Amino acid sequence: MITLREYQTEAIAANLKRRTEGITRQLVSLPTGTGKTVIFAALAKQLDTRTLIIAHREELINQAVDKCHMVWPEAEIGVVMAENDEPDKQLVVGSVQSCCRDNRLDRLREQDFKLLIIDEAHHAPADTYRKIIEELGFMAGNPDKLLLGFTATAARSDKVGLDNVFQEIVFERSIATMIKAGYLADLRGIKVKTKTDLTGVTVRHGDFAEGELANVVNTPARNRVVVKAYLKYAADKKAVAFTANVQHAMDLANEFTAAGIRASAVCGAMSKEERRDKLQAFTTGELPVLTNCNLLTEGFDEPAIAAILMTKPTKSNVVYTQAVGRGTRLYPGKSECMVLDFCDTGAGICTLGALAGLSLEDMPSGQSIREAVAAAETRAAEQAQANAAIHTTATTFDLLEQSRFVWVPIQGGHFRLTADKGLYIYLKNTGSGKYSIGLTTDTELIEMLSDMELPLGYAQGLSEDWAKRNANTVFADKNAGWRGYLPTESQLAMLASYGIKPKPNITRGEASDLISAHKAKQAAKRNEPATAKQIYALRKRGHIVDASLTKGEAARLFKQAAY
Repeated sequence: MITLREYQTEAIAANLKRRTEGITRQLVSLPTGTGKTVIFAALAKQLDTRTLIIAHREELINQAVDKCHMVWPEAEIGVVMAENDEPDKQLVVGSVQSCCRDNRLDRLREQDFKLLIIDEAHHAPADTYRKIIEELGFMAGNPDKLLLGFTATAARSDKVGLDNVFQEIVFERSIATMIKAGYLADLRGIKVKTKTDLTGVTVRHGDFAEGELANVVNTPARNRVVVKAYLKYAADKKAVAFTANVQHAMDLANEFTAAGIRASAVCGAMSKEERRDKLQAFTTGELPVLTNCNLLTEGFDEPAIAAILMTKPTKSNVVYTQAVGRGTRLYPGKSECMVLDFCDTGAGICTLGALAGLSLEDMPSGQSIREAVAAAETRAAEQAQANAAIHTTATTFDLLEQSRFVWVPIQGGHFRLTADKGLYIYLKNTGSGKYSIGLTTDTELIEMLSDMELPLGYAQGLSEDWAKRNANTVFADKNAGWRGYLPTESQLAMLASYGIKPKPNITRGEASDLISAHKAKQAAKRNEPATAKQIYALRKRGHIVDASLTKGEAARLFKQAAY
């Protein structure tokens, strides 16, 4: 069972409270990476009623099904999409394209759903969504029915108001707030000035006209600026570039390739298989750079993304937020994501500072959102003190809570975090894209921190929540003073015994990480299945063993037999 984070519990409480107060068409706005799907799945479970979830992309639908299975494993889940037609289950996840068809809508109406959830709800004013919402009775003010929308951007770039569908935003948190709280990775902005002039580009529905914009920004010279900036500020980082159109994505990918950087464009015209293969290559690191136009803004979750290249200038805060949000997910060892804003000449272009509620002057190039918010708070406190003309005491707080932990990557895609002397949180890659979470010593499992295998972001978040409550920060905190000391003689001797030659000037913390990684690797080997040779030898000695025996257990049996 997933343990909800504090803000997720707060969101559900707000939903239920406002429902009792007559607000039956609610909107929740939370940034990408904060677990919106977990919230609405948990709410559906708590209400235990017939539920329909609507999304507009296959990736979003598959994600919703997976998360609902995790949060509410007892529920029967059906899918209404393409050839799938299972509207009679307790919880149904459907594509808007399929659900708005008259024959399927008739069958959905017969189910009398009491809870309707719209994922990526900034699309809800579209005719297809409105048709479903109205036909299923969620616009009539029926107190027995609850319409709930979730979005990272509670606005639309075309200025069509969401209040046409929803009564109010009942719960909202900004990217800056969630970064400051440590639930999202920090964003560090770099402004890269170009010589491109956008003055003559037409603005339609609040943003640049795509064709005209592409003609201006998709040039060999500007694309070379993008590649050079990547090499200067984000070399070797896993990066996604957002472009003006598909041709721009292809040309930019070619420019990266010409510079010796493996890159590829992904677009909607590709077959599902080709697109899946390229995304998989990006996940594994075979392709460090992906370029795209509007394809990866929703439903694409790759937590290891460490750089966002905004090569598409935009006036839309919605578009900008969706793009930058791809880099905010937590990942072990990742404390921040670099955002390269390519600043062309022209007024009103969105940059990173806007997400923190700051002006361009308040968010200089090279500063992160945490640093900018802290600086703004300091300035505000100083100004308040000057205005009051009295002495006040400044209150300090830790803005870097999220990045305090020392996650050590282990061969095989595993991770380990020291919680205390000889005590570790171990994230085990199960090979299915999910992780089990155990509290271990060097030799044995003490307890599982979750009885489910979880996606990496959730597994890390749950682990760090546990660590914040229980871990010894002397060991867990990467900013602990001892980590900067010279290594101890015992550490150096231990590294030598492991055959590890440390780099010159290694610190005590770095030595500790190497030792931890080696011990975890050895522990992983001990947990591998025993070899056929070990099983044969033990059976010859009279031991009754089967294929579930591990190498470590076999070694202990051999050791016992030696005495």
